[in-house]
Order: sequence, then structure tokens, then C-alpha cells
Amino acid sequence: MQSGIYAALSGAKLQELRLEVTANNLANASTAGYKADRVASRSFEFDFETALNAPRQPHAGQAPDVVESYPGIYAKTTVVDTSFEPGTPSFTGNDLHVAVEGPGFIGIDTLQGPGYTRHGQFAIDSDGRLVTVDGNPVRGKGLTNLGDGQISIDPEGEVSVDGQPVGFIELVEFENPDVLRKQGDSVFALIDTGMEPAKPENSRLMQGYIEQPNISVVTEMVNLIELNRLYQTYQKAISSMDDSTGTLIRQIAA
Repeated sequence: MQSGIYAALSGAKLQELRLEVTANNLANASTAGYKADRVASRSFEFDFETALNAPRQPHAGQAPDVVESYPGIYAKTTVVDTSFEPGTPSFTGNDLHVAVEGPGFIGIDTLQGPGYTRHGQFAIDSDGRLVTVDGNPVRGKGLTNLGDGQISIDPEGEVSVDGQPVGFIELVEFENPDVLRKQGDSVFALIDTGMEPAKPENSRLMQGYIEQPNISVVTEMVNLIELNRLYQTYQKAISSMDDSTGTLIRQIAA
């Protein structure tokens, strides 16, 4: 089999992942507080002689002296990264909508444990709790039994009902947001349990606003078209090499 097929396949798999990530970004073009994902990659050269002399473990049923490797330039995904650039606040006038201005996050409780979000489109559930659109309780103090009164949320997160303070919303910051990983489209979980969130110094809440996703629909559409064309190019290259291999086999057999 031609070694070029494997190099082309690695490129096709990378473009396939990029297509999935870009399509998901577009699917969340109207999700408040959504943060776009990006695929980082690099190329590397696979050297046959190096692999031949390197220690290796044979697969089941494979002779120890067989090396299943092909030289060439390959593509490798290094990380699927999240862009934490803030989105634009959009006025809604809804008292239960809050946008985070600055790098902070709002603490929530999920079924998987503590979570953090910038999707401030909240509601009051049947038990009087302040919850997210997914029904996750917002963390803080005094955010239960809120009733039907007029709710006010100040920039520091203090919550009042009919002018009377009842509690506060947990607003936190992280020195490096890369310690967060997505747990859904707008919820993040802390992957380093030794990294505690800090009190907000550069963040505040804006009542009556929600944060728009930090993506450009036009840019994502252009990326989707370009990635699809590149993916098709890899497919054609693989198909062409496969056809030529088949032709060679038939000629030898004849």
C-alpha cells in the first residue's frame, strides 16, 4: 500500500475534526455566553529507519520483526482549545438576565459537580430557586424562595427582592481560564481541583443583559466552506492512490 495514503488520511482526519468543531460553533451562534473552540495542530515527519530501530511491541498475531509504519509528513492534533474572549453584551430588559463584564464566571451546581458559566439567562423554578436555562441552581447565598417580587441584581452580584437584600450570586475569576474545560456548550468545569477560583477584581454583573457568543457567523461559514473543500481534496487524493494501487495489483496478477 502506498505510504502517501496514510499521510493523506492523517490530514483528512484533522480536517474532519475541524469541520466538527466549526459546525458546533455555528450551531451555538445564538447561545448566550458561548465560547468558540479552535483546533490547534502541527505536522511531523515519520522516519521509517527510526521506527525500524525503535523498541516496539508487536500486535496480537504479528511477528516481532514486522513494522507497520510508513514514512512521510503527517498532521497531528495538539489540542482543541477554547477562546475565552468576551462576547458583546446585548440588552434584553429582563431582570433575570445578567451578563458578565470582565473575565469572571458565575458559579452554578450541575449533576457533575461545581460548574461555571457566562450564560446568564436565568429563571426562577417552581421551588423559587434561581436556576439556569438547563435547571442548574445558581450558586451563592439566599437564592431560594425568591417568590414573585421585583428582583434586582447589582454589579457585585447582590440580589434584592422588592428592594430588600436577600443574598448574592457567586461571581469568580480564574488567573488562567485554561484550567476550565467545557461540560456542555456554555458550562465549564475546573479540571485542576487544586486551583481555587478567586474573588472578582475586574468583573461585574450587568442586569438586563446577556452576553452574545464570541463568534462571527460569517467567519465560521467561510471556515466551514474552506475546510469542506480541503477535506474533499484529501478524499480525492486517497481515492486516487487507492485506484492506482488497485491497477498495479491487477497488472501484476495478469
